[in-house]
Amino acid sequence: MNVLILGGGTVGSTVAEFLCKAHNKVTVVDHDPDVIEQLQGSLDIRGITGNASSVKTLTEAAAGAQDLCLALTNNSEVNLVISTIVKGMGAKRVAARVYADTFRAQTEFNYRKHFRVDALLGIEYLTAMEIVRRIRDPESMIVERFAQGNIEMQEFVVLRESKATGVPLHQLKLPGTVRIGSIRRDGHVTIASANDTINPGDRVSLLGETHAIEGVKKLFNIDPLKKQSILIAGAGEVALYLASVLVKRGNSVSLIEQNKEHGHFLSEKVPEATVLYGDARRRNILAEARAAECDYFIGATKDDETNIMCCIEALALGAGKVIAVVHNTDYGGLVEKLGIHATVSPHEMVRRQVEGLLHSGALTFVNTDLLGYNIEVLELSVQEDSPVTKAPLKECGFPPHSVLASVVRDAALMLPDADFRLQPGDTAVALVHKNDEERLVGFFTAPKK
Repeated sequence: MNVLILGGGTVGSTVAEFLCKAHNKVTVVDHDPDVIEQLQGSLDIRGITGNASSVKTLTEAAAGAQDLCLALTNNSEVNLVISTIVKGMGAKRVAARVYADTFRAQTEFNYRKHFRVDALLGIEYLTAMEIVRRIRDPESMIVERFAQGNIEMQEFVVLRESKATGVPLHQLKLPGTVRIGSIRRDGHVTIASANDTINPGDRVSLLGETHAIEGVKKLFNIDPLKKQSILIAGAGEVALYLASVLVKRGNSVSLIEQNKEHGHFLSEKVPEATVLYGDARRRNILAEARAAECDYFIGATKDDETNIMCCIEALALGAGKVIAVVHNTDYGGLVEKLGIHATVSPHEMVRRQVEGLLHSGALTFVNTDLLGYNIEVLELSVQEDSPVTKAPLKECGFPPHSVLASVVRDAALMLPDADFRLQPGDTAVALVHKNDEERLVGFFTAPKK
């Protein structure tokens, strides 16, 4: 594919590297000639020095002929404006990096639709959500989000009989925003159908709103997640997202931050969290913050070495489990030897997101690894005049090994039934067998003129 990267900083260069290794034709634009020179010396890219928001520069970079354009500068507003320009020039798909949660959330104003952006890349938010996934139940549960965070997928194990086991799914009184997606039984995964039943020992995936999912799990006697004590080093964007999600889920959250301005800002955004001031690398500061009593300690500053050091100190004091945010992948082996339980890489988060965008047409994102056994989770954009807009779902003739799990329309989450009609611009999340992916995508694709 032809990919244009606007902004050759740390994130832009990382993305350029893995795209080149995957044999894509990559062009990088940056205002700093030294950045371009360095990238051209190490990667097989076309480099252009110039203003990424200049039409002249974008024309030189052939922005209109690109399959994918990634606006990855360090300014959210600039990235959104660039994306709009590039889309207007004819780029097939555009994604913009955004920092503030204001841009990512679509409940008050749909920035993605307004600026004609196909995807918003909130790397800090994605990193925080990966840490949340590790905290919730790393042994038995997966947590993933789709449709710009509007849809969550969880997988849980049914440990014992309940009033919901052995009952056909169509008889279960599930909330209108939750769908049972798949059932893993005896080593095989199947896409759930209306007549299927769930039995003890099954692993079940749910898609929908987070709070509604928690209610559905109670039907299967899944114990609610226990309140945990979590101590976070840092009060930057990753820590902000992390704290806001964790306190909403009933956890006790404290943070250690040296910069009082950052700490005050986080306290205003997440008043339920406790902010302590000091250097998280110092054992006496960690002791005062009761690191020895916390269930999880998270090193989430912007500095890898600081995150590693404070995790080591927290471990020495007796913290339950420690997780470090690490940008430099070279630290992976070292961290394991130091006893740190897990690392989360923002670069890995953005790589996964960009890889999911390397498609064309109605298919906007695909995850082939989430459920396994040739079951894929697709994110689809309903195109103008596509077959799914012509009739109710029951008349569309979808492949038998597929299910349309959820639909987002103007930031509202909907659970489609047989009589549901999709509209152009809707975002749909579907489960499908790998062999039927192309056929399913065809229903969402506009006919060739």
